[in-house]
Amino acid sequence: MYMTVILIFVSILSVMGTLYNKRTGNKPGFLIGGLFTLAMVGVTLIAIYDELIGIQ
Repeated sequence: MYMTVILIFVSILSVMGTLYNKRTGNKPGFLIGGLFTLAMVGVTLIAIYDELIGIQ
């Protein structure tokens, strides 16, 4: 449960960082951060699914 909360928090921070990179025109940071954000959100969604439904 605690790890899922931490994952949600880190995912929110990574989305904010990616949007900041896009707003400031940092294209390499936006691309690398965007890939990291996609991975973080994917892992977070799997963790939430596991908490709510469970992986059998």
